[in-house]
Amino acid sequence: MNNEGTVALNNHLQATDQVAALSWSDSKSGPDHAPVWTSICKLDGVEVGRGTGPLKHAARDAAARQALQTLGVAT
Repeated sequence: MNNEGTVALNNHLQATDQVAALSWSDSKSGPDHAPVWTSICKLDGVEVGRGTGPLKHAARDAAARQALQTLGVAT
């Protein structure tokens, strides 16, 4: 399981005392045998990242990576 983006985002938010501002919105579409997950990463209710993937954790990781880019954090 690759969760480097999620871990990096959590580490950044812990270091900047913003963990409480983080929230996720997840949705699933497509057939049960081939789902597509979409995850939206929000800070203080504002979308900072969006990702998709075949598994929820993959979609969250993609959203976390985009959030890090939005926040200007090098990974």
